[in-house]
Formats: sequence, structure tokens, C-alpha cells
Amino acid sequence: MTHKRHYFWLAATIGLLASAYLNAQGEDSSPLENTSWQLVEIKSSSGAVQRPGNPENYLLRFRLNSRAQITADCNEAGATWEHEGNSLRLTALVTTRKLCVAPSLFNFYIMHLQNTRQVELGTELLTLSTENRMAELIFEPYVFTPSF
Repeated sequence: MTHKRHYFWLAATIGLLASAYLNAQGEDSSPLENTSWQLVEIKSSSGAVQRPGNPENYLLRFRLNSRAQITADCNEAGATWEHEGNSLRLTALVTTRKLCVAPSLFNFYIMHLQNTRQVELGTELLTLSTENRMAELIFEPYVFTPSF
């Protein structure tokens, strides 16, 4: 009987620890996690506005484990993301380097993503701002729609 009680208490303790760990993981998750966004426009501090011809070619997906998946016109990229409060940083950004057909926003898009420092998450828009608000990237939710 004594061994059964030990196993019971051991199982109960493991269950409590696992529950506490899972709850802590949920509390630390960002509202950006598992969301997908498509670029609407890039605004510069000089007042210039650039809009992609095909917003679905400029995607930003915030995945689990702080990984980001990025579509940048004819290129694909990945990065690590950190979000706390209104602060957002994309680090370790790597990208393919195909030459996209003009008028591509690839270079501006990737450059501004690398320099992102702030985030504003609204109900319909996501705005990323670079250091000193030199540029803003404005996104809307992306929902995949099959075209078959």
C-alpha cells in the first residue's frame, strides 16, 4: 500500500507542476501569436506612401515559439520576434534574395521590418513603427482564400 501512495503523490505532484507550467506559458503568450497580416501601406516620415499592388505578396505571420514567417514579394524570410507591451523587435532575419520584378517593395519592406521597434494592435489594423517613427508599416488581417 505504501508504494501505491508514493506513486499517487508523485503523479499528483507531476500533474500540478505540468498544469502550472502550461498556465504560465499561456499567460506569457502575445496576442500576436498565431496571427497573419498582409501589408496595406508603408508611410515614411517625409509623407511618402507606398502601397503594394498585391498585398497578399507581403505577409507577416507570427508563429509559435517566437518565430515569424515573412513573404516579401518574390522572396521568403524568417525571423525571431519579441513582443512586450508596445515594443516589438524582429531579430535574426534571414531572407532569400531573388530579384523581384519592379515595382517591388521588397527592399523597403525588409529594411523596415528589421528596424521595427513599436507595435500598435487595433481591431482591424496592425501598425509597426521603426525607430524614431521614420516609417510605419500598416497591415490588415490576412485570411487565406483558396482560388480553385
